[in-house]
Amino acid sequence: MILKEKDGPSGQDERSKAGHQQEQDVAFYLRREFGDDESVRIINDLRVEQNGERAQIDHLVVHPYGLVVIESKSIYGEVKVNSHGEWSRSYRGDWYGIPSPVRQAELQEALVKELLKENVEKFLGRLLGVQTQISLRDWRTLCAVSSSAILHRDDMPRAIANQVVKSEFVAEKVRELVGSRAKGLVTGRPRFSQKEIEGIGDFLLQSHLRQGAKASAVAEPAPQVQAPPASPEPAPKAQRPPAPEPQPAQAAPTPVTKPSQASKLACKNCGEQNKLTGMYGKYGYYAHCDSCGTNTSMKVPCPACQSRKVRVTKSGPTYTSACQDCPHEWVVFEQPDSPGGG
Repeated sequence: MILKEKDGPSGQDERSKAGHQQEQDVAFYLRREFGDDESVRIINDLRVEQNGERAQIDHLVVHPYGLVVIESKSIYGEVKVNSHGEWSRSYRGDWYGIPSPVRQAELQEALVKELLKENVEKFLGRLLGVQTQISLRDWRTLCAVSSSAILHRDDMPRAIANQVVKSEFVAEKVRELVGSRAKGLVTGRPRFSQKEIEGIGDFLLQSHLRQGAKASAVAEPAPQVQAPPASPEPAPKAQRPPAPEPQPAQAAPTPVTKPSQASKLACKNCGEQNKLTGMYGKYGYYAHCDSCGTNTSMKVPCPACQSRKVRVTKSGPTYTSACQDCPHEWVVFEQPDSPGGG
């Protein structure tokens, strides 16, 4: 299930455009593999802050056994990694050193892990009265490079070679890391419940810093990339996946407010508004009517522009809907304290 799509490009230069396209390609493959998987949460372009430091995670996967941090890199030409983990790439016959994207992903993982550890009681339950911990789950990092890159895998340290994958294989690699439920039961891997997976996803969405947010005094340093002066060659069109629907650049959203009585979610069968219970199913969030038993989808058209392209997220008892065609956000449903409450 996709919780957040990729934001618009941060710049108009060729390097920014190439990087944005690479992240869109990886998001496409993850969406195709996990878009309907209720046990997996995908968050693209997540920006979080912890202890004054920031991290921008290209793709984060929350699955029943842990989390996967994926760093997307628009790297063309040949790529080498020496025994010290130092990266270099070729460009028009010359070689240039570049920062390690694997190391970058590992630093991002550490920050996200610390953020979740400090707030673990918000989404993980207790076992025999003892608080379960996020750090004991399976944490992995991957680097997804352009499909046209030539990787000198035989010369890479084995650990790094296992972390580097081309875009078209990234979903397959993530599926391999997640593993099967049957195997997990046999091996006794610590497992998140469905409620805990939803809770982690909701918490991270709440922690997301929108574009343009004021930076902290201590921000994550930008990598000093010694790249050639010319812009990179575009990837061959034949090797790119079908382009997903273009996403409009996200403007600052309007404040989230509670719906008026007139816009309150109602059962599509009997019109009941008060005896509803929020639930999640194969097709997303819906409200179950305790009076007639009918299920009503929470994906209602945007009240601002009437678009049906909306995304519903849950935070505690509150279900918030965000329009994908305009900046409007609104509370589509709020669960009463008890079924049947006002």
